[in-house]
Formats: sequence, structure tokens, C-alpha cells
Amino acid sequence: MERPRICSVDFLNARPLVRGFTKGPHADFYDLSEASPALCADRLRSGEIEIGLIPSIEYQRIQGLRILPRICIASKRRARSVLLVSRVAAPEIRSVAVDTSSRTSAALLRVLLDRRARNRVQYRPFRSDLRAMLEECDAALLIGDAALRAETEGHHVYDLASEWFEMTGLPFVFAFWAVRAGIALPDASRPFLESRSIGLEAIDSIAQEESPKLGLPAPILSEYLKVNLHYELGEEEIRSLWLFYRMAAEMGIAPGARELVFTQAASSEGRRAIAGGIP
Repeated sequence: MERPRICSVDFLNARPLVRGFTKGPHADFYDLSEASPALCADRLRSGEIEIGLIPSIEYQRIQGLRILPRICIASKRRARSVLLVSRVAAPEIRSVAVDTSSRTSAALLRVLLDRRARNRVQYRPFRSDLRAMLEECDAALLIGDAALRAETEGHHVYDLASEWFEMTGLPFVFAFWAVRAGIALPDASRPFLESRSIGLEAIDSIAQEESPKLGLPAPILSEYLKVNLHYELGEEEIRSLWLFYRMAAEMGIAPGARELVFTQAASSEGRRAIAGGIP
């Protein structure tokens, strides 16, 4: 039998989720590749892979997907790796250069600016280069490692997870594992849960390994993975997803707000959150 093909995100924030597939017991049982968040979703859509760590908004754009339960990349307060960097205050923004690897963050930005900007905002796809982005537009959306490394002094900086929490009181879910329609997983989600556990125990090692690549001190990267992010898709995260999907659908950013379907049954609390939205 061929090994299931998995695509993960090529950012630091995904390293804990795939540790069991790169340096753990599941390395020989899955065919793992890495790509930008947008490309992960495209590969899942085309059938090039069976399982992808996809931007959460893409669940509404790709038919037939199921979600692996209990696992995500989310932030309860300040993400540090999803930033709007602007030459002007948010209400005055007229144009934003958007990192082309971003889809969920781009959708979230539209939801947030729709409520804050005084002007009609134009969004332009752009390569991840802050200086060039700000030469062309009022503001720039940076995600992932580029946001962690960005020199933002002298600019207005908005952390989108913080902005979402201020508006809703909920964490924001940036990505989760999704399975293509018709795919039966051996051992269901167990290998992915085990891989996450291995990764969470190895965060300091991951930070040490990634520090030279990113040019940032290992303790800062450890803090980012331990404090700014979390990896549990729980009741609050499900409620947040549902609210985000409803807002995105109302703005025409997503084709709808279809129910979350998991590879295994969600908890009773999770089902109530899915069915009822925000109480």
C-alpha cells in the first residue's frame, strides 16, 4: 500500500505538529512534503495529496473535506506571526499589499478592516518583502517566518490574532489538518495526535534547530511556540471558526459557512458550538 501523502506548512509554527513524521516513529509511514499555506490547500484540492495542513478559510472553499479533530494552529491573544504593518493608522488605510502565501490571514484582515477602515480598501497580492510592499501600498500583511523577522520600527503594527480577540473574546484558528473526500485514514487521527505530543515535548530543540535559519535567538522562538501559539482545537476554537466563517460568508469572502465535519465525532459541546454559533 502506498504511503499517505501529507503536506505541511513550511513555517516554524508547523514544526511541532510534524515532529513525529520528521524525527519520530511515523517517519516511514507517511510521505511528507512542505509548502506555503496556500500551496498546501491547492495540492489538497487537486488530489496531489491526501492530507493537508490548510488555511482554515480553505475548508469552505474545497468541497468534501473532513477535519482531523483536536489539532490546529491557533492563538489566544497575540500571534506575533500574522501582522498588519502600516504607514498610517488602521482607519486611514486605503491599500494593503497581501503576502501571496496567505489566505486565512487575508480573509481575517478583510473582516477586521471592514469594521475599522474609513475608506474602501484595495488589496493587492504581493511577494513577502516589507519594504517593497510599503513602497506600493499603505500597509502590508505579513505571515509566518517573514512576520517574525520583520523590522517594523516606526510603523503601526497590528497583530491580527489580538485584533480578533479584542472583537470576539475568542482565539483565532489559522490552520488545521484536513482530509480529502473519500480517503480512509489508517489509525484515524492517532498518528497526528502522537506527532503533536512529540513536537510539544521537543519545542526547545525545534527552536535551537530553527534559530540559525531564521536569524532569531532560540529562546524567542521557544516563547513564540509555547506562549503565542497553541495546538488544541477545542470548544472555543470551534466557536471561533464558526463565527469567522459566518462573517466571511456575509462579506462574500467564502462561498458559505458549511458545518464542520470531522473524521471522528466531535464532542457534544463541539457539536453545540457548530450548530448554534456564538451563544
